[in-house]
Parts: sequence; structure tokens; C-alpha cells
Amino acid sequence: MLGSQIKIAFRNLRSAGLFTTLNVAGLTGGMVAAVFILLWVQNELSFDNFHNKSDRISRIVTHLKVSKEETWHWSNTPLLLAEETKVIPEIEAVTRVNTASNLPVCIGDRKIAGENAVYVDTNWFSLFDYQFVDGSAMQFGAAIRNVAITEAKARQLFGRTNVAGTIMRIDTLDYTVAAVYKNNPPNSSFQYDYILPLSAYLANPRTYEGDKSWNQFNYQTFVLLRHDADRKKVAAKLTALISKFKKDDDGKPSSDIVLEAEPLTNMHFNTELQGSDKSKGDRKTIYIFFGMALVILLVACINYVNITTARASIRSKEVGVKKLLGAKHSHLFAQFMTESVLTCLMAFGLALLLIFVLLPLFNDVTEKTFELSFSNKPLWFVLIGTTVIAILLTGIYPSLLLSSFKPFEILRGSNVLGSSSASFRKGLVVLQFTVTIVFLISALVVFQQMKFIREKELGYDRAHAFGFRMPWAMKNKIQPTTFKERLLRESSIADVTISSQSIVQINSSTTGSYDWDGRPKDFNPIVSQLAVESNFQSMFGLKIAEGRWFDDNRTTDKQNVVLNETAVRKLMLKKPVIGKRFDFHGKKGVVIGVVKDFHYKSLREKIEPLVLFNDLSWSMGIYVKAQPGKDAEAIRATQKVWEEMIPNYPLEYTFLDETYNKIYKNEAKTATLFNTFTTIAVLISSLGLFGLATFTAERRMKEIGIRKVLGASVTAIVSLLSKDFLMLILISIVVASPVGYYFMDKWLRGFEYKIDLKWWLFAIAGSAAIFIAMFTISYQSIKAALTNPVKSLKTE
Repeated sequence: MLGSQIKIAFRNLRSAGLFTTLNVAGLTGGMVAAVFILLWVQNELSFDNFHNKSDRISRIVTHLKVSKEETWHWSNTPLLLAEETKVIPEIEAVTRVNTASNLPVCIGDRKIAGENAVYVDTNWFSLFDYQFVDGSAMQFGAAIRNVAITEAKARQLFGRTNVAGTIMRIDTLDYTVAAVYKNNPPNSSFQYDYILPLSAYLANPRTYEGDKSWNQFNYQTFVLLRHDADRKKVAAKLTALISKFKKDDDGKPSSDIVLEAEPLTNMHFNTELQGSDKSKGDRKTIYIFFGMALVILLVACINYVNITTARASIRSKEVGVKKLLGAKHSHLFAQFMTESVLTCLMAFGLALLLIFVLLPLFNDVTEKTFELSFSNKPLWFVLIGTTVIAILLTGIYPSLLLSSFKPFEILRGSNVLGSSSASFRKGLVVLQFTVTIVFLISALVVFQQMKFIREKELGYDRAHAFGFRMPWAMKNKIQPTTFKERLLRESSIADVTISSQSIVQINSSTTGSYDWDGRPKDFNPIVSQLAVESNFQSMFGLKIAEGRWFDDNRTTDKQNVVLNETAVRKLMLKKPVIGKRFDFHGKKGVVIGVVKDFHYKSLREKIEPLVLFNDLSWSMGIYVKAQPGKDAEAIRATQKVWEEMIPNYPLEYTFLDETYNKIYKNEAKTATLFNTFTTIAVLISSLGLFGLATFTAERRMKEIGIRKVLGASVTAIVSLLSKDFLMLILISIVVASPVGYYFMDKWLRGFEYKIDLKWWLFAIAGSAAIFIAMFTISYQSIKAALTNPVKSLKTE
């Protein structure tokens, strides 16, 4: 029975080759898009839950109230906290991690920047799950000068993964590779390539002396809780513990600090932390993409339902004859469901092939490492789940409709579909294009906002400028000023300045380390801070609103400050501002200038108060302005000077344009994905419209022939065939515009500086939808209008 149904289904699908192709193509596109989106969504929602103990692991987060107005949120805690947590019975184990930034790695004569390196307690691998391909966690903890690396890093450095026991130089010391572990999963917050013992970091007496203070918050601390532990109660005990040891300025236990036991699986979504990575997870974006996946799959399924129900009148005689010959309703339902299943399985096969081909590109865009393998259970779950959903959506309604026809009404020539079916089909077309137009509006708004970000006047000139940092270990050996003097001898370099941070992204801030005349004692707002030198303003083209910049010839300027306009307003400095006393970090100076506001952070954030001061002891960053058109020469010159003066460390430079673009990497990535899937949705809708237009033209061939004989022009016939579809598209535009406005207005609220939602954005999206629809319909309409009426009117 099943074999017969499959044979008949294949015959029916083959006989309607064009419509089968359109259905398979639409479903394939919908499945590919849905699988990629859902794979990304599943990865985001499953962050860090692959660790066996993930439900019991918490990161200790610090909330420090610095003033009435501000509370700082840190992922770091003091070094000493871990040892003291032993008094809390709910905590079974504790481990710490300290980010090492980039370590200079030497393999033979090769110098490599050891990115993504950390120091951890030796019990790190007992809390978190790693799969070792060589060596072991026990070997890692056996000695102070051991290191564990990823298998990708092992291949890069040594060309193989079985490298346990191999010696590698890190900074100035030799380390033994004690373990090689599998590459970090894409849903892990710990993307570490080098893991070193924390004891090696603390072996330096100066490091340990500097960190063994309750006022130094430099370590992330993770605790393993008992199964019955209450996180809120544990947090209260942790807060009481740190308050006991950390003292306020008056020597009393601190009352402004609160510790939180944050679940490990929440780490990826915590973006409120100071200096947190803004490319972290965003639940709102995840849910938007999840909805997008379902909607794209729905659009693809609507194509199938529309084309199948439109062709129902052709299949009605087949149903009538079969019913008269004794076929039951269940047999016919099974037959039509078989056709739907076969169509979806063909789409599944093509989708699998396309996913295999496109997965590397998808990995590049998302910066993940998804793999198409039998062991990748999430991928197969998403792929098979998407196929099952497609089968249900495309099979049930058409099968019920086709199997419900009454044989006598069919054979009498009655309209078996009726007006309700046509209205339902038109409603689906409206729904399909409403979704498409919402996508078009969204893609256009995202494009305009990203264009606005790229072209926004930031208040400074970052062209032809790149920066790098002097190694901290060289601080007392080579002064940045010495390096600067050597660079300025190069003809390809226009200027060089030293500062504590990049002008593109200033993350350093302070509260309470200042005072000025008239400041209320309880007024301690957060201000950003940047140490600069005298040519910083001229090199970056900052505009002075009042007063002057720092002058090397005035020794008192080492005590003075320059403020931005926002600082003057928010600190409520009374006029005259210039000359007003302003003590900063123990230096007693005055305000010598006010610089016009410039964007030193993401456009998602408001410009906040900024204090600029002239103290190079803070500064290890060197920023180079190349002569126009000589960027490459300036880099080569910098590389040459670096190798002469700092031969044991690799040079790592970044153009300020790259740094700026990196701030919006998450937005750019989201925009790329959104635009890609919008294009797929438009193509799927166009395929469905093309199928309906083809079928409509076929069904009205005799009518078209009669009209042509009676003198109708090609234009009139094209208009006849197009006007119904055009009306549906116009209805879609009316419905989609307020929906698109609502969603994009909410998205833009995430930016402090953004475009306005102008009417012409919606007009362009609507016009694009009309053009796409008319272009899709016109081929079949014109073809039908140009057909010789003799062919369409001759007796069948």
C-alpha cells in the first residue's frame, strides 16, 4: 500500500514539474535559513551549560555603590576572597582566573602574540569540563611552569597535537606543554587558547604584594555550590564576608559592596558589567531571530499551501473518480500527505547539501565553529525538527482540503473550492508579503543606522592613525617617550602621541578621586579619564571650546586638567570655568581648558564627563599618524624600530578605524545575518508569487484568447492579470508599515545617537515590494498576453 502511494506521489509530482520545482526550491530556502538561524539561537541559549556541573557553578559578581547616583558592577573580586570562602558550608570548591591579555610566545626563532591567555587555579579542570587530546589535567597541576593549549594552537605552533612535554618560551621563561585540549565549543564563554597556573603568575613577589589587598579587584572567582544551596543566601554570606575584611576610608567595614552568586549560564547575557564585551548575548536579539526563523519557514510553507490549493480544481476530478471507485477519505488524505512528505524530503536533501556548502561561510560571519557531523546533535535536532514542522505545515491543510471534495459535485462541474478557499489563499499571500515588507523595512533601517555610524562626525580625526602598547614588562627599561622620539625620525610618520588609552574607546573611569570648589561632599559622579600629552589635541584635531590645551613649557600643566563640555555641565561647574580649582588623583591643579564633546565610546552610549590630564606615568599606549598615502611605509618603519628596541616581543598594532569598527562588530554581524535572511524571504515570496501567477495565467488562457480576439491589447491583458496581485501587495504595505515601525523604533532605542524613522524609508520598502512582485508576475503575464489566441481557443 505504502509503495503504491509513493509511486503515485512521484508520478503526480513529476507531472506538475514546474510547481514541484517551485515548492522544493521555496522549502529548501526556508529550511536552510531556518536551520542556520535556529542553530545560532540554540548555541546562544545553551551557553556554558555543557559543563556537567553548570547548574551548581556560580561566578561571584561585585556591585560597588560609589555614590548616590552610581553603582559599579564588576566581574572581578579580590585575590584573597577565594581562601576565605572556605567558611561558607554551601561552597564545595572555589577556583580563580586572571586574564593575561597577550603573552609573548617564542617557538624557536618565531615570535608570536599569545592571545586569549589566562592564569587559573590548578583545580580549574575539576570544575569545568575539557576533553584532552594529549596530556592531562593532572600533568597540568604537577608543576608551576606548565601550560595547557588548544589543539588548534598546538597545530599552529608545532604542526601536530601530540606535543605534551614540549618546551615553549613564554615571556622570558620556559614552560612545558602539559596538556592539549579540544578546541573551545562555540557556546563556551571561556575561549582560552593558553591556560597557565595561577601560581606561576603569583610567583613574582611584586605581583603578589600588589594583589594581596582587599582593595584590588583583579580576579574572577567561581564557586561550586552544594546541590541544596540557595544562591541568594550564599550571596548574603559572601557580602558579609567581604564587608568584614574590606574597610572604608574611615577604617570601618565596607557597607557599600554587595556580592552576587551569578549562575554560570547567565554569564553570556550579563552586559551591565563595567568594561563588558558588548558582543555578548542579547536575549532580545535571540528571540527576534528565533521568530525570524519560524516566519521564514512559514513563508516557505505558505508557498506550498497556496500553489497546492490553487491547483485543487485540477486535482478535483482525480479525487471524484477515486471516491466513486471506493477510495476512503483516509486513503486520499494519506496519498496527499505522502506527496507533501516527499516534497519536504527532497527539500531536506537539498537543504543538507546547501548547509554543508555554506557552513564555512556561516562560521565566518558568526565567528563560531559549527560542524556538520553525526556527533553534532544540536544541528541534527534543528534540521530534523525543521523538516517535521515543514511537513506538518505543508501537509495537513492541503490534504484535508483535497480529500474532502464530494464526488457528485465535482462531476457536475460545481465550484468545489468556493469563494472561502480563494479568500483564504489571498489572505496567505497578504500575510506572506506583509512579512516580506517588514523584513525589507527592517533591513533598510539597519542599513541606514550602520551607515550613520560609519559616517557620523565623531569630533576627532582618526584617519591614517594606528596604535600599539608597550609591553608592561618593559615599563622601567624603555620609556614610551624614547620610542616616540625614534619614530619621529621616520619620514613616513607625520606625528606620534602617547596616551593611556585609545581615543576611540576610553574605558577607564573613576569616582571620588577629585575635588573642586563648590562640590557637595556626597556628590561623586563617575567620570572617564584619559592621560594625554601636549600634541594629543593637534594630532586628533580636537576642538577647544574654551581656554587652552596642555603646554610642555608650563610645568604647572602636569597638575592641571582639561574637561569636555559634558563634564562642565554634569559636574555643575559655575562660570568662569577656566582657572577653577580642580584636584585630580592627588594633584592640585586648575581647569585650563574645555574641549568640545567627542564620541569616545559606542554611539549606543551617551557622551559622559571626561577628564584629560597630563601624566605620562599612566601611559603605555603609542599612537602613530602616518603621512597620507604612506600607511604601509609607516607600519614597516614602526616594525623596524620595534625590532631594534624590543626584539623579544611581537608588535601588535591596530588602526583606529579597525578599533572603531570592532565596537560595532556585533551590530555589523547582526546586520549581515538579517540582510541575508531578508533576501531569502524575498526570494521565497517571489517564488510563490511566480507559481500563483503561472497557474492563474494557465487557467485563464481561453479568457485571454477571447479578449485578444475582441481587440484587447497586451498592456490591458497584463494589467488584468496583475491587478489582483497588486491589490494584495498594497494591502500588505498598509499592514506591514506600522508593524515595521514598531519593531525598528524599539531596536533604535538601543542607540543614544540614531537616525530618525522617516516616511521615505517605508515608501522605499513598499516600492521595492511592488517592483519585486510586478517583476515576478510580469514574465507570465506578458507570456500569456503574447500567446497566439488560436492556440488557446482551439478545442481540446
